Order: sequence, then structure tokens, then C-alpha cells
Amino acid sequence: MIRLAKRLQTLPPYLFARIDAAAAEAAAKGLKIVKMGIGDPDRDPPEWIREILAEEVMKSGNHRYPSYKGNPKLWDAVINFMDRRFGVKGLGHENICTTIGSKEGLANLVTALLNPNDYFIAPDPSYPVFVTMARLAGARQISLPVYPGNNFMPDLHRDINEHQARCSRVMYVNYPHNPTGQVATREYLKSVVDFALEHNIILISDLAYSEIYYDEENRPPSLFEFEGAMDCAIEFHSFSKSFNMTGWRCGFTVGNADIVKGLSTVKSNVDSGVFNPIQLTMARVLNDAERCDKFLVDNRAHYKKRLNKICSALDEMGVTYHRPGASIFVWCDLPKGEHDAFAFCGRLLNEMGLVVSPGAAYGDYGEGFFRVSLSTPDETIDEALSLLAQFIKKEASAAK
Repeated sequence: MIRLAKRLQTLPPYLFARIDAAAAEAAAKGLKIVKMGIGDPDRDPPEWIREILAEEVMKSGNHRYPSYKGNPKLWDAVINFMDRRFGVKGLGHENICTTIGSKEGLANLVTALLNPNDYFIAPDPSYPVFVTMARLAGARQISLPVYPGNNFMPDLHRDINEHQARCSRVMYVNYPHNPTGQVATREYLKSVVDFALEHNIILISDLAYSEIYYDEENRPPSLFEFEGAMDCAIEFHSFSKSFNMTGWRCGFTVGNADIVKGLSTVKSNVDSGVFNPIQLTMARVLNDAERCDKFLVDNRAHYKKRLNKICSALDEMGVTYHRPGASIFVWCDLPKGEHDAFAFCGRLLNEMGLVVSPGAAYGDYGEGFFRVSLSTPDETIDEALSLLAQFIKKEASAAK
């Protein structure tokens, strides 16, 4: 008999693995499956970026083990990008580490920072990877409620008492917020940095959606735009969503040199780095400011067009939603009379073949909501929205 480690009993199946399994089961019954769940860009990276990758792949010497910490050419490009995009200056190589996407980095950072029974503060709802891995390591969560009633920005001094603040080693910050897509104000993020400095807490900022935003006056900032952040924080950036390359698995961290060193130490023991041609490609992309920034502008326009279309359809359905300031998601209230997100999304899948994400999968405060992804292909969006409208109308009629 095979006996797996007991710790796996505390580890739930990954959300999107569960959704994929449920969708496969529905498809086996003959349903056509339409997905508006996972945030996986449906368009390819631009041709000019793929051409650069092809050039780097063909170069001799680029196929050996990469550095565990990353390629210095990419770090130099990151330093330039952080200055150009956020006005962050003074970064050195010691402040940067290449990651295999932000998911891997967030997961491995737990090993570097948290001991069993340590306390960590995390938003609820939130992107599940950091929280799940911290719990797996035996750490204890203090939840910060993120919901419409607090404008998706928890009051740290109200929601965390002094004892909890003193006991906490780490605070996980996620703006633009996943799953709701909300952007924090600059004033709020400054207060987060001040709170961490006051209580000797390490900040972990997940900034994966920094380049998909919908208002130039409300661009998501970096924590390092605020005084003191370099003394206590590390920030995760990802190329996956911004450049339509989730399968490439490449991102980077910026932050306090000691925290970055801790992450690099863990990574040197568990992975062998990111394929050099991918790192070298992204170095060239970031340094090509004109084409890079033009693509990001065009990509935002593409998603904004989809966002407007989906929001208009939700208005017609009478669905309450919270328009995102960034990301590729729309956070929606369950229709009137619905109280169980998993049950609602399960019926929607099994009866209509439409996949959306149940809010409760992201935390207790996600109950009462569902999430729609903008990464549904253009030719499928109308079909998906039609299925959702039919289901909501049918459920409303049945409730009368």
C-alpha cells in the first residue's frame, strides 16, 4: 500500500486542476465546454518576440544549465524597466532574481521565510498559491478581508490587532488584486509599507498584473516607489500575462537583498533556473522600449474592449459586478437568491457547459461571488455570455 506524506492531507487540489477535472467530466457527458474561468491569455505573444526567441534558441551555447539566480543580461534589463515604468532607481544585481513565473517564486519563498507555527498575514480572498504553501509549511494564517464594503483595501489597524501584528513574520500583498482585479491607491500602499516597518514584518508583493490596467491615471504602482520598502519587501513580476506567454514560465523578483538571497538559496536546491534563450529574449524585449511599450498599450486596449463588452452584457443580465482597475478578470456577485458559489458554478457547468470560477475557492470572503475571465477568445465570448444569460434567466424563473 502506497502511503503519501501526511502533509498532503492538508493540501487541497489546486483550484484550476479541480475546474479542469469537472469540465472534463461534463465533456464526457456530451456537453460542449466553454471556458471563462482561468486567466490564461488566448492570444500568442507578438511575432517579433517569438522571432527573437527563435534567434536565441539557434545560438550555440544557450542550451546548457542557466544560472540558478538568473541571467545578468535580464537583470540589467529589469533594472532599466523598473526605472522606466515605476521610477525605481538604485537597483543592483543583488536585488533581482529570475523566477520560473511568479507562482514558483511565491511557493519557494515560503521555505526561505516561514517556520512551522509562524504567523503570516494574507488577503482573503487571494491567489491561492502562497497561502496554500504557507499552510503546508505549518504556518498560521491571519486573514485580511477584501470585499466591496472596505473598497477591497482592508484597514490594517482595525483588522489586525497589536498582538497579531507583533507575532506576524510575513504579510502577503496582492495588488492588482487576484481574484477581484482591484487596484490599491498609492496612499493605501504607503500605509502598508509603513505598517510593515512599524511591526518588523516582511512584505511579499505579487504584482503579476501590473501591466494590464485600464486607466492611465490609476496605473498600479510598485511597492518600491514608497520610502522604506527596500528595507522590508520583495516583489514578484511576471511576463506570463502581460506578454501572453504563460507557457514560457519566466518572471522576476525585485527586493531586499537578504530576502532575494534567501529565495535564491532555496531555488538553487530545487530547480535549475529558466531556459537561457527565454531570459535573453525577455532582456531584449524589455530593452526595446518602443516596441515593448507599444505592445503593452495595444494589449491593454484589446482587453479593455473585451472588458467593456462583458460588462455591458452583465448589465443586461442584471448581474452586479465590480469593474476591475486591472487584471483580466471581472468579479461578480452571485445572482439574487444564490448563496453557494460552488453550487452555482457547478450547476452552470453541468447544465450549460460554461466554466467560471467560484469566488469561495479563493477564500471565505469570496463566498457570494464568481469570477469571469477576459481570456476567453473573441469568437467564443458571445457564446459564453449567451450561456450565462440563459442560465441566470432560467434560474430566476425557477425561483418564482
